[in-house]
Amino acid sequence: MLERSLVTLEEMILEAELFQSVYPDLIGEIDRGEVAHGKLNEFQLMQAVAHAKNGLGVLSFERRQVINAVFDTFISIYRKDGRGIAERWAKQSFGCYSSSEMMKSEDMSDIVSKIDELSRIIQGKESELLQLYRELNMLQRYLAQEQGLQPNSSLDV
Repeated sequence: MLERSLVTLEEMILEAELFQSVYPDLIGEIDRGEVAHGKLNEFQLMQAVAHAKNGLGVLSFERRQVINAVFDTFISIYRKDGRGIAERWAKQSFGCYSSSEMMKSEDMSDIVSKIDELSRIIQGKESELLQLYRELNMLQRYLAQEQGLQPNSSLDV
């Protein structure tokens, strides 16, 4: 006999939004722990999850069970396949992005605009340098002609 799912689609959407809201806290704690210790052990993962769950507030028993299952799945994937795969799962399953990922995309647009700006400045400076070189070369040739020297004498730079 097949059992009916206890979680409706609407409830799952609510839980996904809830998980999305605390996901940046979870990833922030994982980042902090990994900087200090490398890949987190079971206890450190549980601490990161507990920190993230602090942002959930008061939930009904059913909602708490569903969100715990989501966290358990994330942790299981993290332990088995690593952080990258766990983050990809959260992104694909729930549309989760950490604040650092959002900042990276914002930083990327800032970087692209800065590259464009620097490229324009360099092109302007190259044009200016080329003009100065032409003027220097013209003056050196003029001086060489006035002194009766060959244009390719020691006066050329």
